[in-house]
Amino acid sequence: MELNVKQSGISRRTLKIFHKNTRSGGIVKVVREHYLRNDIPCGLPNCTICPSAERGLLSDVDNSSISSVINEQHIILVDVSILLHKTDVLADDCFSNVIIAQTAWEAVKQKSPPAYKKVHHLVFHEERGFFVFMNDFHEETYAAREPGESADGRNDRALRKTAKFFVDHLAELGSRSKKLPKLVLLCDSVESRDRARAEGLISFSFAEYVKGITSKPELADKLAAFESRDEIDPKTGAPRGRLLFPEHLSADETEIGLKTGRLKKGSFQVSRDNYMEASVYVDDEGSAWFVQGLLNCNRAVHDDLVAVELLPEEEWSCPARLLKIRDQEESGPNADAELDTDEVNTEDSEKGAPSKKRKRDDLLPTARVVGIIRRNWRPYCGVLLPSSVPGARRHLFAAAERRIPRIRIETRQADTLKGQRVIVAIDSWPRDSRYPLGHYVRSLGTLGDRATENEVLLLEHDIPHYKFSSAVLDCLPAVPWRISDEERTKRVDLRDLVICSVDPPGCTDIDDALHCRSLDDGCFEVGVHIADVSHFVRPGTAIDLEAAERGTTVYLCDQRIDMVPELLSSNLCSLRGGEERYAFSVIWKLTSEAEIVDVKFHKSVICSRAALTYQQAQDLIDNKKLDDPLAQSLRQLNNLSKKLRERRRANGALTLASMEIRFNIDSETRDPIAVQEKKFLQTNNMVEEFMLLANISVAQKINDEFPDCAVLRRHPVPAPANYKPVIQAAESRGFKLVVDSGKAIAESLDRATIDANPFFNTMLRILTTRCMTQAVYFASGTLPVEQYYH
Repeated sequence: MELNVKQSGISRRTLKIFHKNTRSGGIVKVVREHYLRNDIPCGLPNCTICPSAERGLLSDVDNSSISSVINEQHIILVDVSILLHKTDVLADDCFSNVIIAQTAWEAVKQKSPPAYKKVHHLVFHEERGFFVFMNDFHEETYAAREPGESADGRNDRALRKTAKFFVDHLAELGSRSKKLPKLVLLCDSVESRDRARAEGLISFSFAEYVKGITSKPELADKLAAFESRDEIDPKTGAPRGRLLFPEHLSADETEIGLKTGRLKKGSFQVSRDNYMEASVYVDDEGSAWFVQGLLNCNRAVHDDLVAVELLPEEEWSCPARLLKIRDQEESGPNADAELDTDEVNTEDSEKGAPSKKRKRDDLLPTARVVGIIRRNWRPYCGVLLPSSVPGARRHLFAAAERRIPRIRIETRQADTLKGQRVIVAIDSWPRDSRYPLGHYVRSLGTLGDRATENEVLLLEHDIPHYKFSSAVLDCLPAVPWRISDEERTKRVDLRDLVICSVDPPGCTDIDDALHCRSLDDGCFEVGVHIADVSHFVRPGTAIDLEAAERGTTVYLCDQRIDMVPELLSSNLCSLRGGEERYAFSVIWKLTSEAEIVDVKFHKSVICSRAALTYQQAQDLIDNKKLDDPLAQSLRQLNNLSKKLRERRRANGALTLASMEIRFNIDSETRDPIAVQEKKFLQTNNMVEEFMLLANISVAQKINDEFPDCAVLRRHPVPAPANYKPVIQAAESRGFKLVVDSGKAIAESLDRATIDANPFFNTMLRILTTRCMTQAVYFASGTLPVEQYYH
């Protein structure tokens, strides 16, 4: 195939052909083409040689990025090691004008998803001049992998080739105009720096560069953990001190063990009651292996993906808290009621030995961690613990999340950080250290301050809460906004219907509304109308990607973190009363017994008559003196919803419970001044029933249209062992909970009531909720229909 190089920008093509063995024993021919271009921008602003880049690299080089190791203005190019381990330092605002080579970017993405996420945020959300240069597709910087060369060796050579390109490029630009900054290559490998310097490049270690930033001496604390790596033998990679933990299996040994079935992999989930106990879910059915003791946990941290090996049955154990509770029951009412999980069975837990007090019925399949498949470390919020040694540099950090172990860090700012919430990142966990080693990242604020504690909540739950970028805001429609005539003709006009929304008090992002009207044949027309967000959020745009990253709107007691900008969430995509809005509508024809006669689906234009709270809607239903169209619509909806609910319960639907609370906020200080349980009304059930009916109808429609590839949602049936806590709770008060089916559970829960303790039934339903499995999405055609259970 002949290529027009001038028009396409492609300068040459490389072709690689090789053969690959398949699992079935066959051999397939694989052809890989690699195109090199001459029109890839360098990222420098006002460059007269390259095409302009969407994101400029250097808007203005000032002293904020000047290190004393080089006194001239400069930009920096960083290697893979720095991006993997020292992104927290790079995130400081003194760093700007940083080039990240595409080869380094891809290596980080492959080796460490958490580190890649941080780098991605720096590039696309922090407008400080972090630029990804596509060196693997540039004709002057592409470095093909040589025979016998490792991937890391190729990345190192590609980085030097990229550095050389920028040096020459800057020199050429400087000869045409004013003097431009120099390029500095930062790499931690001594061998890499020596090679770079031999090629005439300016190169320093990251530590040398950071120590030269005289305006930010505190950055040295973030590097302290890396400087203490002298405790590791460089030849063997093993710790020089006394070994406390078993060695992890290599990647090859782990893979062989998983293939043979001797090992299982799963997410390491630490108990909230005891940091030395954990569960590893080893299959899709929710089966878990129990892990107890520091040695058996073997340096795994909560959420790590681990390989585990099942212990012999005589070494199986059970949670320490269960033993304590049973001991209290056997000892009578005088037994201690409190349990210090850090002290109970500590000696046995460290050794991984089972307790002598165990009963066979209490035993759980028990395993030990033999390998780490993937670390899922993240920055952790918490406080520094007081040190008993005056002037000590090493300190223990206690994370706010109880499931995270203490972390040992080095800092010279302990006095300053006393009483502060700080962020610490884990760097390693050597075999000779009881605690993982980490470094100080930054301070969040004073311990107990409301804004600080809110920040801790958001960070600990990994909730994106930064401001929307300019690229996202550019996707918003112009204001003032109105419905276009062209779009109106493409939709069904439902503005004449008596539609209203019913939501909690203070709700501004109103995403659904309802209507009901009587038909001449005795049936009812009922509609559910959902705000059409897709009209404003197009696939693949910046706002679509940002919404996917955030996932949902998050509510704190005094603030809200929006999934999309407020113009959409609280205005154009909110079905506010008296305003025309785009919607998706599901409209049924129902009999007086709530049987579906017909269902239609529309893109529509609606105009809600009222935005009601649950209480306001209930008042309209209960006030028999009111007979206007809105009150009639609500009464009809309420009557039909009762019949829908009764039919679902008869078919085995399970009604569970979870307590919902509401905060009363001081209007001036924004402090919460009272908390109360939300009152549950008939209108709550009314809205719930029709939202469920809409989901069911839409799922049936897309399954009919796409029987082999419809994306549906189901709840896998929980494993019988999941119900053990709620069964035991029911038996403690003389009730038998049958868990053979949803209907059996529902009937059992209905019978488990105590007149003297009305909350007992609610507690059982809350416990039952925790026994359920998470809902999962699947494609129709991949499972038999009988497993489409929800």
